[in-house]
Amino acid sequence: MKSKKEKVTEGHLSASNDKQKSSRGEKCLAKFTSSNGSVFGSLTLDIRKAGDYSQPLPVVVRIAHEGKKAFLRLGEKYTMEEWIQLCDYEKTGRRIQLAERNDLKALMEKIKDMTNQLVDEGRFSIKRLQDLYQGREDGDSSIYKIWEEYRQNKKDEDSVGSARVGRDVMNRFIKDNGDKVAFSDIDHDFVMKWRKKLEDEEKSSSYIGLLMRTFRTIVNIAIDRGLIKGNTKEMFKNTGYNLMESRKGYFVGPAVWKQLYEFWEKGEAKDENGKELFIPKEKDAIFRDLGLLLFMYLGNGQNLADTLRLEYDDWYFATEGKQMRFHRHKTKGRNKNGSEVIFPVTHEIQEILDRHANKPKLGQRVFPIMSKFITAEQEMWVVQRYNKYIRNHMKKVTKLLDIKAPLTPTWARHSFATNLTSTGNVPDRYIQGGMGHSDSGDITSKYIGPYPLKKMLEYNSYLLKVIDDEEENKEENAAEQKDKLLEMLKNMSEEERAALMEEASK
Repeated sequence: MKSKKEKVTEGHLSASNDKQKSSRGEKCLAKFTSSNGSVFGSLTLDIRKAGDYSQPLPVVVRIAHEGKKAFLRLGEKYTMEEWIQLCDYEKTGRRIQLAERNDLKALMEKIKDMTNQLVDEGRFSIKRLQDLYQGREDGDSSIYKIWEEYRQNKKDEDSVGSARVGRDVMNRFIKDNGDKVAFSDIDHDFVMKWRKKLEDEEKSSSYIGLLMRTFRTIVNIAIDRGLIKGNTKEMFKNTGYNLMESRKGYFVGPAVWKQLYEFWEKGEAKDENGKELFIPKEKDAIFRDLGLLLFMYLGNGQNLADTLRLEYDDWYFATEGKQMRFHRHKTKGRNKNGSEVIFPVTHEIQEILDRHANKPKLGQRVFPIMSKFITAEQEMWVVQRYNKYIRNHMKKVTKLLDIKAPLTPTWARHSFATNLTSTGNVPDRYIQGGMGHSDSGDITSKYIGPYPLKKMLEYNSYLLKVIDDEEENKEENAAEQKDKLLEMLKNMSEEERAALMEEASK
C-alpha cells in the first residue's frame, strides 16, 4: 500500500504530466533575489499540508536563506490547476487575469522591500523577516495591541460605549480564537470559521454582526498599516457583518402612549379598594421613570443618553422655552450638523418638565439625574443604570395597565418614527431630521429650525392623537363626495355651472 505522501506526489505528477512533470518553474509566478544575493523569494503555492491538489491551496512567498525556508502567506488561495494556468498566462505574456497577477506580484514586492531593508541594516534572518511581515517586529505590534490602541483612542475621544464594545468583542475573540493569532492567520477562511463557531453556539445574527463589524474595523487598521494583506471586502464577504436586527416591530401606537400619559398625569396607582400599590419612594421612582420615557417619546424619540445630557441652552431661552435642542451623542464626531435635533415643547412635555425637571437656568442640565462634572465612563454607568431602572419600572406599569409590549427607551424611539409615518400627514424629512438622521445642508437651517413652531406642534400632536374608525370613515367619505362633486362640475356646461352657483348663493 502506498503512503499518503506517495499518493500526493503521484497525484500531483499525474495532474501536471502535460506540464513537463510539474517543474518548479511552472509553479512559480514570480521570483526575486535580495540586494546582496543571499536571499531568494518565489511566489508559489504552499503544498506542504495538501491532501490533494484539487483543494484550494494558500498562495505564499517562499523565502530561502542559507538552507532555511519560510512561507509567508498572502491571503489568497488557488487550486493547483488554477495556479498552473495563471503561471502559464504570466509566462506567455497573455493579458488574461492580468490584474490578479499584478496584485499578487505587488504583494511579493512588499516582501522583497522588507527583505532588502533587513539586509541593508545588516540584521537579516528568516525569523526577523517573519516577525516584520506579521507586524511583530521587536514585539511592537500584534492584532491584540492594535485592538488595545483602538480602545484607548475611543476612550480618549469620550466614546466610552465604543471602547466598551471593543473590549467585549476582543474578549470574545480571545475566548474563541486564543491570544496567539498572527496577522498572517487572518483571512476569509479564518473569519468564516469564527462565524461558524458562533452559529454552532446559536448566537443571534445581530450579535454575530456586531462581532464581525468590530473585528472588521480592527482588521482595516492593520491593513492600512501594511500588516495584513488583502481587503476586508473580500475577507468579510458573506460573514453578515452588515446585518442588524430589524426593529420594525418595536413600537406601540398613540393609544397606548396616551394611556401611559394619562396614567402618569393622574399620578396614582391604587387597587380596586383605593389602597396604594407602591410605597412612596418606589411610587415616585416609577412615575419619574415613566415621565422620562414619555419625554423621550414626545421629544422626537430621544435616546436616554441624550435626555440625561439635555441642557437649557441659548436656543431654549431664545425661543422663550418653546423649543429645545441637542446634538445626538451617538453621532458625535461623525456628523456635526446632521446630529442636531430641535423639538417643540408641547403641553405634555411642559407638564413633565414642571414635575420632574430642574428650574430653567442657562447651561444647566434639564433633569437632576446626571451631573455635568463626571467622567465619560461615569456618565456611561449612569445611563446604563437608569436604562435598567426604566426597564424594571415599566414592567410594573405595563402589568398594571395590561399593556403587552415590553416598553423601553428603544420602543420610545421607534414608536416616534412609526407613529408619525403611519399618519401619512407628516413629511419623511421632518421625521428623519427630527431624529437626527439627516441634515438639509442649506445655510438657513444652520441658523433657524427648518420647520416653524406651529408645524412642529401640529406634526408632534399625532403622537398622542387617537383616530377612531368612525372619524376616519367620515374623512374618507368627505373626500369621496368631494371627488364626485368635482367630476360632476367638470361634466357641466358653463351655463349649468352658473345656474348652480346662483342657486347655491340664495
